[in-house]
This record gives sequence, C-alpha cells and structure tokens, in this order.
Amino acid sequence: MIKSLRSLWPICLLSLLTIFAANAAFAQSPPNLGTSSTYGVFSGNGAIGNTGLTLITGDIGTYVGSFTGFPPGQYTGAKHVADAAALSAKNDLTLAYNSLNDATHAVIFDTALNATMGNGQVLTPRTYGRGDLTTLSGNLTFDAKNNPAAVFIIKIRSALNVSANTKILLVNGAQAANIYWAVDGAVSVLDNSIMEGTFLANGAIHLYGGSTLEGRALAVFGAVTMASNQVTVPGQAIGSSIRVITPAAGDTVTGGTQHYQITYSGTGIAANKTFDYSLDSGLTWTLIGTLDSNTYTYSWNVPDTASKNAIVRITDANGLVGKSGNFVIKSSKANANLVVVRPGSGETIVGGTQNYPITFTGNNLATQKTFEYSLDGGTTWKTIGVLNADVMTYPWNVPDTASTRALVRITDKNGITGTSGLFTILSSKVPMIVVTRPTASESIVGGTQGYEITWTGIGIANKKTLELSLDNGMTWSLIAVIHNDSMSYAWSVPDTATMRAMIRITDSTGLTGKSGVFTITSGTNTGGSINSLTLSGLTNNNIGNNQTLGIAWTYTPDIGSTVLVEYLLNNANNWQTVTTVPVEQTSTTWVTPATGYYPIVYIRVTGSKGMSRTSSAFSIGNQNAVANDPKALGYALSNYPNPVSGATTISFALPVRAQATIVVSDAVGREVMRVSNGNMSAGTHTVNFNAANLPSGVYTYRLLAGSTMLTGKMNIIR
Repeated sequence: MIKSLRSLWPICLLSLLTIFAANAAFAQSPPNLGTSSTYGVFSGNGAIGNTGLTLITGDIGTYVGSFTGFPPGQYTGAKHVADAAALSAKNDLTLAYNSLNDATHAVIFDTALNATMGNGQVLTPRTYGRGDLTTLSGNLTFDAKNNPAAVFIIKIRSALNVSANTKILLVNGAQAANIYWAVDGAVSVLDNSIMEGTFLANGAIHLYGGSTLEGRALAVFGAVTMASNQVTVPGQAIGSSIRVITPAAGDTVTGGTQHYQITYSGTGIAANKTFDYSLDSGLTWTLIGTLDSNTYTYSWNVPDTASKNAIVRITDANGLVGKSGNFVIKSSKANANLVVVRPGSGETIVGGTQNYPITFTGNNLATQKTFEYSLDGGTTWKTIGVLNADVMTYPWNVPDTASTRALVRITDKNGITGTSGLFTILSSKVPMIVVTRPTASESIVGGTQGYEITWTGIGIANKKTLELSLDNGMTWSLIAVIHNDSMSYAWSVPDTATMRAMIRITDSTGLTGKSGVFTITSGTNTGGSINSLTLSGLTNNNIGNNQTLGIAWTYTPDIGSTVLVEYLLNNANNWQTVTTVPVEQTSTTWVTPATGYYPIVYIRVTGSKGMSRTSSAFSIGNQNAVANDPKALGYALSNYPNPVSGATTISFALPVRAQATIVVSDAVGREVMRVSNGNMSAGTHTVNFNAANLPSGVYTYRLLAGSTMLTGKMNIIR
C-alpha cells in the first residue's frame, strides 16, 4: 500500500502543479470576447438609451430591449437589435463574463482591492478582486512597466460607482485594450470622467454627461444608458492613434509647475515625437520639446501664464497627431481677478444715459476685455462692446429700458470674469418705483420715530399708498397715504419684532415698488438707526493678513449708550467681538488674522438698544497654493439652477469619506438652512434646497467636510 502511494505521489504532485500553473496563467489571461469584441456598447438583455451627442466608435446593439437616442447619438459600426448577430454577441459575452466573475472564477485573483479605488492609486499588471460595493474617484493609474502587452483584470462582486471627474491614466505602455473590468452589479460613471478598458457588467451601465470610455460598455443583463459620451473600441479610433491623457479637458494646471507629466497612449507611434502647447485653442503653437524614445510620458515645465484655452499637441515623425482637450493654466502669480466697481450693487441708473462710466479693477488681466449687460439677473446677456486697452473704465450708452435685476459682466481674453451686483435701470418710457430705504437686511429698532422711507422712480403719480408687511409679503397693513411729489416719508416704526419685514409703495395708477426684506427688533422706547457702515483699508474688496482695517459708522439717536463691533469669518455661526465703544465714538480699527485665507468676512456694529448694521462681504489673505485649493484635491460644490426662483439642487463631491454639512446663509450671515449628512462616502452627493419662501438677494452656501470648506453663491430672484 505504501509503495502504491509512493508511485502515485509524482502524478499527484504533477497534477497539483498543473492546476496551480493553470490558475496562475488564467489570472493574467484576458477573456475571449468572441463576437462581442466589435461592440462599443451592447446589452444581452436590456435597453440601449441615449441623450445628447454621443459617439460610439464601433458596433452597438441589444438582443432584448429597446433602442433609443440614435440619433442624436451616432455610431460608426453596425447596429444589431434582436438579430442573429446580437444573439451571438450575447452568448459570447456571457461566456466571457463567466470566465472572469462567476462563482468559480471570482475568487481567483492576485491582489485584494480596498472598497475605495483611485485617489492616486497605481495598479501594476495582475488580477485584482473585491467582494462588495466599490467606489472609484480621483486618479487611478495603470502602469504596464514598459510592457504594452501587460494585462489588468479587476473583478468586483458588487456594484461599481465612479465619482465625477475621475480619470484613469495609462503609463509606461499600458493599453486600454488590455484592461478588463468584471462587475457583478451596476456600473455608474458620473460626469466628465475618463475611463479605460472593457466593462463586462452583470447589471446596468450608466455613463453620465461628458464622460469618455476607450474600451467597451458590455452588459450581460441590464440597460446601457448614455448622455453625450464618447465610447471608442480599442483599435477602431478614427484618425490619429495618439491619445493625450493628461492634461485632460477641463483640468487646471498651475503655471510655473516644474516637471508636469504629459501622458499619452496609442498604437503605431514613432519613437521621435514633438510636443507643443497653445494658449488660444490652437490658433498659435509654442514648442515644448522633442522626445526620441518609446515611453508614454514627457516632463513639461509649464509656463507661468494664464489661459482658459490651453491645449497640448503631440506629433510623431510619421505625422500622427494627438491633442488634449482645452484645459486651464492658472498663473501662480497673484491670482488673476476682475472686480466691477461701478455700477454698484443697488445703484439706480436712468435709462438712456450716454457714456455712463463702467469702472473696474483687477490683477493680471489681458488687454482685451468684453463688456456685456443683462436685464434678467444673468439669464441672458447682450454685448456692450470690446475694449483693447489697459485702462479701467469703459463708456456705456445705457439702454432706455426698465429692469430691477440689471447686471454688467466683464470678461478678459483669458476668461477672467467679473460681474457687478444687481442694480436698477429706470426707463423714461416705463413707469417704475424703486424703494431705496429700508435696504435689504437692514435692522431697525421698533418704536423709532421719524425713520425715513425713501424711494425713486419714473412716472410716479402724486397719490401713493405706503404699506408694511411683517411676514415677507403674505399680509400688509397701511402706513400712510400721501399726495405729493416727495421721495421720502417719516415713518413711526411699530414696536414689534420680525426678521421678515417689507415696505410696499403703490401709486394711484397701480405702479408698485417693494423693499428688500429687513428686520425690526422690539424696543420699549424710541430709538434710532445706524445709517451707514464703511470699511477702509480694502483693495478690490480684500485686505491682507495682519493688516489694519478701519471701521466707521453713523447713526441717528437714540441707539443706546454703547456700540458693539464684531466680525464673522467664513459664515461661521458665531460672531467674534472686536471691541465695545461708547456711543459717542463712531470709529475703531481691527487687525486682521496673521495667517490664513478667509474668502467671506463680515463686520457688524450693534447699538446697545439693538439697532444693527452689517457690512458687505470681503476677504482676508490670499489663496495662492493649488495644494491648498479644495478643488485641486477633488472637492467640488455647485447648484443648479442658479439664479433660483423656487427649488435648486446643491451638488457636492468628496474625494474621501468625511463628515459633510451644507449650510446656506443670507447676505448678512444669517443661517437659513443647515443639513448635516453625517459620515459620507467619497463621490458625488446632492441636497435639495427650497428657496420659495426666501426674499430676493445673494445667498452663500458652503460645504463643510472635516477641516475643508468650499463656498458658492446663488442668486434668489422673484
């Protein structure tokens, strides 16, 4: 018996080695796609749907399911729907998927993956596996180690979620044709991502707006949906076989960066290549350098300039050309900015005025600037003219029209833009009432006698009715009826409390004007108001660190015995005290923080009887380092639609898991919404915000994620 076992041992050992070798070889072997290999998009059992100008370079089809969206989408190959070719592709795709990710093969892999992929991760040729939900965000690099035949296989036994703006980078010869994603669940690729490889999914595949895929989107079971995408089957690219990967369309590169890595891929590329860049969308080109090797990266010392229309071009010795999409070069010098000084926010201009001086200021601006105006809060724009001089003023013949939501916008040749605050145009042809006081967000003490309501306008009748609302315009009470041509009225403010007060003026013809929403604070005796608050030491609405800010105010007695001066940094919830001074003192100074960048800062002065006034927002310090820029780290924040009349959706992206909070505040820092979402995964998230009950104005919304903060502005219009 022992002898028999000994005689069998070599055979058993050989069998074990054979099985091990087979499994090791399989782990690096690509699947046989069969007839499904020619498809850029295919589903064995699911609908094919598209919106927008999607382009599929390759075949497209489904064996079971509807086929919609082509046109407007296009494909260069054949369409197969419920025919013999689609059945063959379905069967071959099922076999290929099973060979990678069925119950037997899914457990065969070299390296286990974490639940979160990307964020600078580098993968080398082998088979990777993950047993549950997987997310991908940031940059993920495939490094072929200078072996263009190297194979990468990623097996995921659940869904795969790809965050917006994710990029897959191919270096050292890595090829999209040799990357395979086997996913036992849905695949969702969010907006503006760059994907590489063939996706074999046992679930739906969703490609969202603007994302590209060099590879295939093949669903064994599930729909494939697209929205203005490009899908290119490897080896079927039209034209040049050089594909620039970085910089990618929409990227931001800091000017002056040394050794920035231009990366690219392709087939049939000659060893000798020339690299150029353009700052004007390809009208003119500047040589970067030449390369005479078969590597797939090139080190570029980026010029310290500013452009929103930069392109990198690669040309090989055989005349093959590859170009990047348009990207941004951001100068490392003082950040380029443009601030419209005039028209000022809340200003009133008479329509038909000739040579009204639009004035502005800024840094690092191009000589050529385009001027536009809007009458509807920025929804539509009309050109005023073009300036080709390094001056800071431009004459405008104001249209004789009427608008309470006018804006002026200035854009230089590099895309640096500045927009004024909302102002009013009074038309000589259109009657209008504009309430100039109380101002939006002003605070008035209840019981104040002789508070001056003021207004302006065109074509206003003598008889005017003045009314007050304490509930944001839901109900109104009479203040007075006057019969004269004056533009003011001395008002005895009621001794009540509300943060939703409004004034309405209506003349005998029905012409109406309303104030912004203001506050009335209850008082037991007559008071006054803080009429103005001015800040000195600001340049372009900014002041440096460790600098002295001058603060001065005027008031109408009686506002109390003392005045409290406070500041608010970045719309935090707590005001910090600068000083408390006797009421006779109407100015003070404040030394700004020694370090740090604070993009949103307010100053507030409050009398001891409760009257208050808050400054416009300004900033402290400079944010120059891209390394400290949350957007460069993968954070994002936006809302749509903007301007807002009812509801809007606030979208934000996290590069890593974090405690996330969204806060919305009004123009004086009062919080109107806070949503704490808890510990959230990396990726893109949304919060719905209903602004239907809020007054018109500029609101600030911000993302708080750990120690990171990102801020945006929205206009609420009525």
